[in-house]
Amino acid sequence: MTATIRVGHTGIGECFIKDWKTSFIFWFSQFSLLMEFSRSRITGETSCMPNQYSLPVVHPAFELLKRSARVLHFIAASVILANALFELKADDGNALLSYMQLIIAADVYLLIFLGGPILLAAPRLNLIFRFIEALTLLGISATLASDGLGWLAFAHLVMSIGYGFLFYREWRVIHSEAVDIKSTGITLPNFLKDGEIGWDEVKAIIPKYHSIIIETFRNKKISFELRSNLGIEELEQIDDFCKKHLGDN
Repeated sequence: MTATIRVGHTGIGECFIKDWKTSFIFWFSQFSLLMEFSRSRITGETSCMPNQYSLPVVHPAFELLKRSARVLHFIAASVILANALFELKADDGNALLSYMQLIIAADVYLLIFLGGPILLAAPRLNLIFRFIEALTLLGISATLASDGLGWLAFAHLVMSIGYGFLFYREWRVIHSEAVDIKSTGITLPNFLKDGEIGWDEVKAIIPKYHSIIIETFRNKKISFELRSNLGIEELEQIDDFCKKHLGDN
């Protein structure tokens, strides 16, 4: 009889504890939702649409740059290798500098012939090698200039500047290969410099599931393929955002 009473009291106590925990979790969640709703009402998060949309796109010039990465690496490695061999054969050549250039050229060749898929899968690795190539070509230019080989130094300087510019553009591709639709206008990715179009210049903008088309009052039609299809809700939000700003102008 005593055992039965103990079991009964234990069961009631466990039920009370479970009900108390459940009630606490329920009311705490309700309180959290109420506070979040109040904060949203104050800040306007629930009543305002986003003031910017960024749509990753496929840019033809950027895609060409990506496909040309291995060729550009090959050119840089060959120039560095040729200079290293020239330094080794020269009577007053710097052996340490030559061996360092040989190591850099060998690393780039390994990247080209063994790491082709890696260049596409890891674009930041491509950036690292591009930066090394630009610095190495700049160092070769300085060395040639000190040896009195002005024209060769100038040619390598031009190559160094070119590879430095490629590094900058490839870095921009990673960070901003997108069409940005903002309250102030539209930003378009470009190889040299990103373009800006104000809403007063836009005649129509047509977002689709797989692409976006922009028409200007200068009869210019700009079309980009999206990297990923838009969802129905996202497409409707972007369409409403564009119509709102086109209507304001």
